Amino acid sequence: MEKLDNIMVCMDLTEMDDFLISYASYLVEQTDAKKIYFLHLLQNYDLPAEILSEFPDLKRPISKVLQEELEENVAKNFSHQESIETEVVVEEGVKSDTLLQFTREHKINLTVFGKKVGYQGSGALPRRVMPLTPSSVILVSETVFPKIEKIMVRIDFSKMSEIAMKTAIQLSEYTGAQLIALHAYRIPISHFPQYSHDDEKRLQQKMTKHSEKEYEKFMKKLKLDPKAIPCAFLYDRNYQEAQLLYHYGLKNHVDLIMIGSKIKSELANVILDRTSEELAEVEKNIPVLIVKDRKQTLGFLEALFD
Repeated sequence: MEKLDNIMVCMDLTEMDDFLISYASYLVEQTDAKKIYFLHLLQNYDLPAEILSEFPDLKRPISKVLQEELEENVAKNFSHQESIETEVVVEEGVKSDTLLQFTREHKINLTVFGKKVGYQGSGALPRRVMPLTPSSVILVSETVFPKIEKIMVRIDFSKMSEIAMKTAIQLSEYTGAQLIALHAYRIPISHFPQYSHDDEKRLQQKMTKHSEKEYEKFMKKLKLDPKAIPCAFLYDRNYQEAQLLYHYGLKNHVDLIMIGSKIKSELANVILDRTSEELAEVEKNIPVLIVKDRKQTLGFLEALFD
C-alpha cells in the first residue's frame, strides 16, 4: 500500500478548476501530502507562419500564456502553497499518452479528476485514462462539499479489497472519518427455475451468514476487529453492484466510496472492473476513490504492451 502523498490534479480551464483546487486544498489539509501538481494537457495547435506574421501576439507560446493563467488561479484558490511543494504544469501532446507518461515519470500515487454533473464536459479523458494510470484515482463532482467524515469501503474479500481497507484506515487516521464496509453477494437463482421465492429467501439468509464469517476472516487476516468497522451484506439480485453501493452510500450519508480495482484486458482495450467503471459515471455524485496496486498495474501494462 502506498501513501497518497504525491498528488496530481487534472485541470481543463473550465469552472471545474476552481472546485478541484478547493478540493485539493482540503485533501492536503487532511493528509500527509508532500507535493501536488496541477496539470493541464494542451492539444498541439500548429498555426501556419503566414497567419502568425499577421498576429504578432500569437507568437508567444500558448502553453506559457495558459501556465500563467493557471498559476494565478492556483495562487488565488489553493491555500497551502507555503506548506507543500506545488507545481503548475502545462504539457502538450496527445492527452491520454501525455497524462500517463507524466503519472509514471513523477510517481504520482493519487490523481484527482473532476466528474461534471452540471458543468459541460464529456468526461472522456478520465474514462480513457483511469484503467491505464498506475496511480489511484479520485473522482469528484462540483456538487460535493469538500469533507471526508464517513468512508464506505467495498469488500469482496480479494487482495485489492485488503489494499482498499488499509488505505481507508490510513485516510481515516488523517481525517478522523468513520469507516463502514459493504459486501454485495449474488445468488445465481435464474439458473435454477425450480426454486421458489421461499427457497431464494432461505438462500439469502445462508449467504448472509456465510458472508459474515468471511468478513470476520478477512478482518482477522488484516489484524483488525470486525466489530470496529461494521459491514452490511446486501443481496445483489439484479447484478448491479455499483447501484447498490451508491444507494447505500446515499442512505448512510457517505462522503467517499473506496473500491480496490484491478485492471484487465478485453480485446483491444484495457479496462477496470465493471463496478469501478459504473461508480465513476457522471450521475453518481458521491466521490469515488479507486484504489490501485501501483506495482501490479505497471507490471500488467508492461507485459501487455511489451
